[in-house]
Amino acid sequence: MGRPFILYYDEIADDDCINCRICRTRVGFIGDLHATSILSWVFHNVFNVEVPEDKRYHQVEEDGRTVADTYCIKCGNLLGWKVIAIVKPSMFIREGVFIIRLSQIGPNNQDEGANEQVPNDEQGGTNE
Repeated sequence: MGRPFILYYDEIADDDCINCRICRTRVGFIGDLHATSILSWVFHNVFNVEVPEDKRYHQVEEDGRTVADTYCIKCGNLLGWKVIAIVKPSMFIREGVFIIRLSQIGPNNQDEGANEQVPNDEQGGTNE
């Protein structure tokens, strides 16, 4: 395995990207979002992630799918899993999709003023 490198997409707006919560490296696009649940999102494609092939895969007891851990390529944070094999594919969960935990990703502008209050009009009246 060679040295990993980070992909940059400067032409894509920051609002359309999902980032690693730890190091803020872009790992996916909102357009590649396939399905959502309470704790995770399902993506068709992600980037700047590593799926080690030398580690053992996990089998999920509920539906018999086999998954591999998926890590951020920059900080090594465990983001979620890649579905390697599945006994009964559904419309959303099938081989090759990535299940990313919401607790490990965030929008690009998370701490960059997203919650700042808009300044009030000095007179408090309507704008005429």
